Amino acid sequence: ILQLFLAPVYKFLSSLSGITFDPSTLLPQLAVAPIHDVVQTALAKKETVYVRLAVVLGLGESLFLRDFANAYKIMTRYPKLFQMLDDRQQLRITEFEVTFIGGLVSFYWARETREPQWIQRGMNALAAFEDWSKLSPWDSLHRYHLLKAELHHSQGDIIRAIESFDAAIANTKKHHHYSYEAIACEWAAHFYDSIGNNDKTKEMIQKSHDAYIKWGAVKKAEALIKLLQVVPSVIPSTMQNQNQPSMSFL
Repeated sequence: ILQLFLAPVYKFLSSLSGITFDPSTLLPQLAVAPIHDVVQTALAKKETVYVRLAVVLGLGESLFLRDFANAYKIMTRYPKLFQMLDDRQQLRITEFEVTFIGGLVSFYWARETREPQWIQRGMNALAAFEDWSKLSPWDSLHRYHLLKAELHHSQGDIIRAIESFDAAIANTKKHHHYSYEAIACEWAAHFYDSIGNNDKTKEMIQKSHDAYIKWGAVKKAEALIKLLQVVPSVIPSTMQNQNQPSMSFL
Protein backbone atom coordinates (compact mmCIF):
# COMPACT_ATOMS: atom_id res chain seq x y z
CA ILE A 1 0.00 0.00 0.00
CA LEU A 2 2.91 2.36 0.68
CA GLN A 3 4.26 1.83 -2.84
CA LEU A 4 0.79 2.37 -4.29
CA PHE A 5 0.45 5.58 -2.29
CA LEU A 6 3.55 7.00 -4.01
CA ALA A 7 1.64 7.36 -7.31
CA PRO A 8 -0.70 10.20 -6.24
CA VAL A 9 2.16 11.77 -4.25
CA TYR A 10 4.26 11.89 -7.41
CA LYS A 11 1.33 13.22 -9.45
CA PHE A 12 0.72 16.00 -6.90
CA LEU A 13 4.36 17.09 -6.77
CA SER A 14 4.71 16.93 -10.53
CA SER A 15 1.60 19.06 -11.08
CA LEU A 16 3.15 21.80 -8.95
CA SER A 17 6.85 21.59 -9.76
CA GLY A 18 6.74 20.58 -13.41
CA ILE A 19 9.46 17.97 -12.80
CA THR A 20 8.48 14.82 -14.65
CA PHE A 21 9.80 11.34 -15.24
CA ASP A 22 8.26 7.95 -15.93
CA PRO A 23 7.51 6.64 -12.44
CA SER A 24 6.79 3.16 -13.74
CA THR A 25 10.53 2.74 -14.31
CA LEU A 26 10.89 2.60 -10.54
CA LEU A 27 7.76 0.67 -9.66
CA PRO A 28 5.28 -0.65 -12.26
CA GLN A 29 2.30 0.18 -10.06
CA LEU A 30 3.21 3.88 -10.15
CA ALA A 31 2.05 4.06 -13.76
CA VAL A 32 -1.54 4.11 -12.49
CA ALA A 33 -3.26 4.29 -9.10
CA PRO A 34 -5.44 7.41 -8.81
CA ILE A 35 -6.53 8.55 -5.36
CA HIS A 36 -9.76 6.51 -5.43
CA ASP A 37 -7.84 3.29 -6.19
CA VAL A 38 -5.47 3.95 -3.31
CA VAL A 39 -8.38 4.56 -0.96
CA GLN A 40 -10.19 1.40 -2.04
CA THR A 41 -7.03 -0.70 -1.63
CA ALA A 42 -6.37 0.82 1.79
CA LEU A 43 -9.97 0.19 2.85
CA ALA A 44 -9.72 -3.43 1.76
CA LYS A 45 -6.55 -3.84 3.81
CA LYS A 46 -8.06 -1.84 6.70
CA GLU A 47 -5.19 0.65 6.49
CA THR A 48 -7.19 3.62 7.78
CA VAL A 49 -4.12 5.87 8.00
CA TYR A 50 -3.54 5.58 4.27
CA VAL A 51 -7.22 6.16 3.56
CA ARG A 52 -7.04 9.51 5.32
CA LEU A 53 -3.67 10.42 3.83
CA ALA A 54 -4.85 9.68 0.29
CA VAL A 55 -8.01 11.73 0.71
CA VAL A 56 -6.14 14.66 2.24
CA LEU A 57 -3.58 14.49 -0.56
CA GLY A 58 -6.32 14.55 -3.20
CA LEU A 59 -8.03 17.44 -1.48
CA GLY A 60 -4.73 19.31 -1.17
CA GLU A 61 -4.00 18.89 -4.87
CA SER A 62 -7.47 20.21 -5.67
CA LEU A 63 -6.80 23.23 -3.46
CA PHE A 64 -3.48 24.13 -5.09
CA LEU A 65 -4.87 23.60 -8.60
CA ARG A 66 -8.17 25.29 -7.71
CA ASP A 67 -9.99 22.24 -9.02
CA PHE A 68 -13.10 22.71 -6.91
CA ALA A 69 -15.10 20.20 -8.91
CA ASN A 70 -12.68 17.48 -7.83
CA ALA A 71 -12.70 18.74 -4.25
CA TYR A 72 -16.51 18.53 -4.34
CA LYS A 73 -16.30 14.93 -5.56
CA ILE A 74 -13.83 13.95 -2.84
CA MET A 75 -15.87 15.52 -0.04
CA THR A 76 -19.11 13.93 -1.23
CA ARG A 77 -17.55 10.55 -2.07
CA TYR A 78 -16.04 10.14 1.41
CA PRO A 79 -18.53 11.95 3.66
CA LYS A 80 -17.46 10.14 6.84
CA LEU A 81 -14.01 11.72 6.60
CA PHE A 82 -15.55 15.19 6.53
CA GLN A 83 -18.54 14.79 8.82
CA MET A 84 -16.58 16.46 11.64
CA LEU A 85 -16.96 19.73 9.70
CA ASP A 86 -20.67 19.52 10.46
CA ASP A 87 -20.08 19.52 14.22
CA ARG A 88 -17.62 21.95 15.79
CA GLN A 89 -17.31 19.70 18.84
CA GLN A 90 -15.93 16.86 16.71
CA LEU A 91 -13.05 18.88 15.28
CA ARG A 92 -9.63 17.93 16.64
CA ILE A 93 -6.31 19.66 16.13
CA THR A 94 -4.92 16.41 14.73
CA GLU A 95 -7.24 17.01 11.78
CA PHE A 96 -5.99 20.56 11.20
CA GLU A 97 -5.05 20.10 7.52
CA VAL A 98 -8.30 18.53 6.36
CA THR A 99 -10.19 21.07 8.49
CA PHE A 100 -8.34 23.96 6.86
CA ILE A 101 -8.70 22.75 3.27
CA GLY A 102 -12.25 21.58 3.86
CA GLY A 103 -13.10 24.98 5.32
CA LEU A 104 -11.74 26.89 2.33
CA VAL A 105 -13.52 24.59 -0.12
CA SER A 106 -16.73 24.96 1.90
CA PHE A 107 -16.62 28.76 1.68
CA TYR A 108 -16.06 28.49 -2.06
CA TRP A 109 -19.10 26.25 -2.50
CA ALA A 110 -21.12 28.43 -0.15
CA ARG A 111 -20.69 31.30 -2.61
CA GLU A 112 -21.38 29.10 -5.62
CA THR A 113 -24.46 27.28 -4.35
CA ARG A 114 -25.77 29.44 -1.48
CA GLU A 115 -26.50 26.19 0.31
CA PRO A 116 -26.40 26.72 4.12
CA GLN A 117 -24.47 23.55 4.96
CA TRP A 118 -21.41 24.85 3.14
CA ILE A 119 -21.24 28.16 5.00
CA GLN A 120 -21.79 26.31 8.29
CA ARG A 121 -18.93 23.93 7.52
CA GLY A 122 -16.67 26.86 6.77
CA MET A 123 -17.68 28.62 9.97
CA ASN A 124 -17.04 25.47 12.02
CA ALA A 125 -13.54 25.22 10.54
CA LEU A 126 -12.96 28.91 11.30
CA ALA A 127 -14.10 28.48 14.92
CA ALA A 128 -11.71 25.55 15.33
CA PHE A 129 -8.76 27.54 14.04
CA GLU A 130 -9.66 30.46 16.25
CA ASP A 131 -9.00 28.14 19.20
CA TRP A 132 -6.02 26.35 17.67
CA SER A 133 -4.29 29.60 16.70
CA LYS A 134 -4.03 30.40 20.41
CA LEU A 135 -2.33 27.07 21.08
CA SER A 136 -0.06 27.07 18.04
CA PRO A 137 0.01 30.49 16.33
CA TRP A 138 3.06 29.59 14.22
CA ASP A 139 1.16 26.88 12.37
CA SER A 140 -2.46 27.99 12.73
CA LEU A 141 -2.78 31.77 12.76
CA HIS A 142 -2.33 32.27 9.01
CA ARG A 143 -4.91 29.56 8.38
CA TYR A 144 -7.33 31.28 10.76
CA HIS A 145 -6.94 34.65 9.02
CA LEU A 146 -7.42 33.14 5.56
CA LEU A 147 -10.55 31.27 6.61
CA LYS A 148 -11.82 34.48 8.19
CA ALA A 149 -11.14 36.37 4.96
CA GLU A 150 -13.17 33.79 3.04
CA LEU A 151 -16.04 34.11 5.52
CA HIS A 152 -16.13 37.88 5.03
CA HIS A 153 -15.82 37.38 1.26
CA SER A 154 -18.83 35.05 1.37
CA GLN A 155 -20.77 37.59 3.43
CA GLY A 156 -19.88 40.47 1.12
CA ASP A 157 -18.00 42.34 3.84
CA ILE A 158 -15.25 43.82 1.68
CA ILE A 159 -13.45 45.86 4.35
CA ARG A 160 -13.10 42.98 6.79
CA ALA A 161 -12.18 40.58 4.01
CA ILE A 162 -9.31 42.85 2.97
CA GLU A 163 -8.13 43.15 6.56
CA SER A 164 -8.14 39.39 7.00
CA PHE A 165 -6.39 38.71 3.69
CA ASP A 166 -3.70 41.22 4.67
CA ALA A 167 -3.31 39.56 8.08
CA ALA A 168 -3.04 36.09 6.52
CA ILE A 169 -0.40 37.20 4.02
CA ALA A 170 1.58 39.12 6.65
CA ASN A 171 1.61 36.10 8.97
CA THR A 172 2.81 33.71 6.25
CA LYS A 173 5.61 36.14 5.38
CA LYS A 174 6.60 36.48 9.03
CA HIS A 175 7.05 32.74 9.41
CA HIS A 176 8.30 32.04 5.86
CA HIS A 177 5.38 29.74 5.02
CA TYR A 178 5.93 30.09 1.27
CA SER A 179 3.27 27.58 0.23
CA TYR A 180 0.62 29.24 2.37
CA GLU A 181 1.76 32.70 1.34
CA ALA A 182 1.18 31.60 -2.25
CA ILE A 183 -2.28 30.27 -1.40
CA ALA A 184 -3.26 33.38 0.57
CA CYS A 185 -2.15 35.71 -2.22
CA GLU A 186 -3.89 33.59 -4.86
CA TRP A 187 -7.18 33.54 -2.97
CA ALA A 188 -6.81 37.28 -2.38
CA ALA A 189 -6.33 37.76 -6.14
CA HIS A 190 -9.60 36.00 -6.84
CA PHE A 191 -11.31 38.06 -4.16
CA TYR A 192 -10.05 41.33 -5.65
CA ASP A 193 -11.09 40.18 -9.11
CA SER A 194 -14.60 39.51 -7.81
CA ILE A 195 -14.91 43.13 -6.64
CA GLY A 196 -13.40 44.55 -9.83
CA ASN A 197 -10.08 45.77 -8.42
CA ASN A 198 -7.80 44.87 -11.32
CA ASP A 199 -4.65 46.49 -9.90
CA LYS A 200 -4.82 44.50 -6.67
CA THR A 201 -5.71 41.37 -8.62
CA LYS A 202 -2.52 41.68 -10.66
CA GLU A 203 -0.47 42.52 -7.56
CA MET A 204 -1.71 39.45 -5.70
CA ILE A 205 -1.17 37.17 -8.71
CA GLN A 206 2.42 38.39 -8.93
CA LYS A 207 2.99 37.89 -5.21
CA SER A 208 1.48 34.43 -5.36
CA HIS A 209 3.72 33.60 -8.31
CA ASP A 210 6.81 34.75 -6.42
CA ALA A 211 5.89 32.70 -3.35
CA TYR A 212 5.29 29.57 -5.44
CA ILE A 213 8.73 30.04 -7.01
CA LYS A 214 10.32 30.25 -3.55
CA TRP A 215 8.51 27.06 -2.58
CA GLY A 216 9.66 25.28 -5.74
CA ALA A 217 6.26 25.00 -7.42
CA VAL A 218 7.54 26.27 -10.77
CA LYS A 219 4.79 24.81 -12.96
CA LYS A 220 2.08 26.31 -10.78
CA ALA A 221 3.89 29.67 -10.80
CA GLU A 222 4.14 29.64 -14.58
CA ALA A 223 0.41 28.97 -14.85
CA LEU A 224 -0.29 31.90 -12.54
CA ILE A 225 1.85 34.38 -14.43
CA LYS A 226 -0.19 33.69 -17.57
CA LEU A 227 -3.21 35.06 -15.72
CA LEU A 228 -1.66 38.52 -15.78
CA GLN A 229 -2.25 38.50 -19.54
CA VAL A 230 -6.00 38.04 -19.13
CA VAL A 231 -6.78 40.37 -16.22
CA PRO A 232 -9.34 41.95 -16.19
CA SER A 233 -10.75 39.08 -18.27
CA VAL A 234 -12.31 36.14 -16.50
CA ILE A 235 -9.72 33.66 -15.29
CA PRO A 236 -10.64 30.28 -16.78
CA SER A 237 -11.67 27.42 -14.53
CA THR A 238 -9.60 24.25 -14.45
CA MET A 239 -12.56 21.99 -14.89
CA GLN A 240 -16.17 22.17 -15.95
CA ASN A 241 -18.59 19.44 -14.97
CA GLN A 242 -22.17 19.67 -16.11
CA ASN A 243 -23.22 17.24 -13.39
CA GLN A 244 -22.15 19.63 -10.65
CA PRO A 245 -23.33 23.15 -9.81
CA SER A 246 -22.03 25.83 -12.19
CA MET A 247 -18.51 26.97 -11.36
CA SER A 248 -16.82 30.30 -11.90
CA PHE A 249 -13.48 30.37 -10.17
CA LEU A 250 -13.54 34.15 -9.86
